[in-house]
Order: sequence, then C-alpha cells, then structure tokens
Amino acid sequence: MSIIHRHLLATFFRNLSFTMVGALILFTLIDVLDHMGSFVDNDANAWQILRYYSFKAVWIVDTVLPIAMLMATLFTVGTMARYLELTALFASGWSLMKVTRPLIVISLLVTVFSLAWREYVLPEANVRRNQVWEVEIHGNPNRIRPTQHIALTASDGRFYYAHKFDPNTGILTGLRILSHEGAIITERIDATRAEWDGAHWTLINGTRRIFDGDNEKTVVFERLTARDLEVSPKSFYRERIRQEDMNIRQLRDHVQLIRHSGGDPTTGLVDIQFNFAFPLVNLIVVLMGIILASGPRKTTIASGFGYTLLVSFVYYLFMNFGRALGHNGTLPPIPAAWAGNVLYAFIFVIMFVRARR
Repeated sequence: MSIIHRHLLATFFRNLSFTMVGALILFTLIDVLDHMGSFVDNDANAWQILRYYSFKAVWIVDTVLPIAMLMATLFTVGTMARYLELTALFASGWSLMKVTRPLIVISLLVTVFSLAWREYVLPEANVRRNQVWEVEIHGNPNRIRPTQHIALTASDGRFYYAHKFDPNTGILTGLRILSHEGAIITERIDATRAEWDGAHWTLINGTRRIFDGDNEKTVVFERLTARDLEVSPKSFYRERIRQEDMNIRQLRDHVQLIRHSGGDPTTGLVDIQFNFAFPLVNLIVVLMGIILASGPRKTTIASGFGYTLLVSFVYYLFMNFGRALGHNGTLPPIPAAWAGNVLYAFIFVIMFVRARR
C-alpha cells in the first residue's frame, strides 16, 4: 500500500471514529432527556438504565453508520482537495478512483458488516432493549415470552390459543385449536389440559367439533392423542418479536407462516427486501461523498455538515416513504425497498460523468 493510501485511510478512520462517538453521545443524550421522566417515575436504577442504553447503542450504530461514512468521506477527500493534494496527484497521473480506491474497498466491507449487524446483532439487541424498557423499568407483563393468553398460528395453518403455558412441564391449560379453509372454520378443538410426551400432544377433557356446511359433528373425549398437531412446546415459549425487529431469516419464517394461514405477507416481503437494500447505502454515500468533496468547490466543515444532512435526510425520507408504499400494497416489494438506492445510484452516475477524474 502506498503512503498516499495509508495517509488517506488514517485520516478517514480518524474522522469516522470521531463521527461515530459523537453520534452515540448526541443520540444518547437526546434520548435520556426524552425519557428522563419515565426513569424517575418508575424508579429505574442505574443498572437498568445502563443496560437499556447499551442495547440502544446497537440501534444507533446501525442508524448513523451511513451518515458517519458520508461525513468521514467528505472531510477526508475534502481536506485533500482544499490543500491541493488532489491537484498534485492528478498532475502526476493519478485518477480520482485510484486515489480513493481504499475508501471504496472499505465501504464494500462496511456494507457486508452492516448486513451482518442487522441480521445477527440488531434484532437481539432490540428485543432486549424492549424487554428492559417494558418489563424491568415499567413493570409490565413479559410479552416477549408470555406464559398466559398465548395465541399463535402454526405451520400447519391451525390457530392455537392457550390460557396458560408452563414452560417447565410443557403443559397447556385452556387450549383451543381452530382449523379453517379461508374464512370458514372447519374444526374446533377445546381441551381443559394438554400434555406433551416428547412427540405428540395428549388432550384431556374436551370436545372436538367438525363443521361441514350446516352440519356439525361433536365428539366428547377424556383423553385424545393428537398426532396430527404440528406444533411443539417451543412454539408456545418462543420469543414474540415485533416484525420491525426481525432479521431476514425470521421474516422469511414469518412470511411462510402468514401464507400458510391464508394471510397477506406483503409487509414481510417488503421488510425482507429493505433489510437487503439498506446496508448498500454505505457504498453509495461514499461514492457520492468522493465526487462531492473532489469538486471545484472546496469542502469546509460547514458545507460538509450541510451535504451530510441533505443527503442523509433525503435518503431516509425516500427509503421510508417507499417502504410505506410497499406496506400498503401500492408498490411491489422490490421497487418499494430498492427505489432509494436506485435513485442515489443514478445521481452518482450523473455526478461521476460530470466530475473531474
């Protein structure tokens, strides 16, 4: 690696670290001021607050990383342009892409990192943050892993409701099972108790009602081994994660479950594409930052902040607007999630053609 590239990377990582640390501090202080009343009213202790903001920091990193990448690129390349380092390199035969090649490689690596971060780190942190906020600080019932009033749709398409579940014994109390074809209920099973033997459920003291048009067949049972139920105790005790907190794998399972139950999986399909599309912005904003900072207008601190705010605000606005259009079915999932990246990639191509290279 040449001394020019080493100098470029050292400056870039210094600017990136300052930006990330500053963003973490700023976002945390704003959130503390916003939630101070809740902390005081609920007598939250220091450990709870520390854990809450530790998990919140994971979300902040995901949100501000593209902003930090853009700002670091503008300040790094802008400094080289302001002190005529770029002019000297151009005069010696270096092109703009050759000078900034390490930044492009880093942006590709950060794109992969961002995708992995959203897939393996962010969903778990969001769940734990919500749990600290709702359960530990506010004292609300644990809705992430509830043991009472549990409702779910399994992979077999049946709807299950249990009044109570004991995770230690795997016993369900007050179980109700509904089978349906579209909006028509074809079978209903009610059982006072259900026990799991490791392979099948045994339903105790209940009724099984089968509906065939206007006809109804009712069977009363004391013990019924239900070998056709495709649900295990883990399904009743798995974490109930909000769709916006799911990773790509969880969203795929969620979409499949909705399809099996006859629902509309559009929002899940949009969110899958969004999770793929969002990390790519780290590459796009670095490319745009290189062109902006190398232009004839010298990038100052004020203009760097201005460019960052403008590019970031428009991107987040456009991406979330497209996501909303996808959720309500106005746009198909792929255009809804990728429109922002396509627009910014098109803008970059125009800027690149017009730039001095």
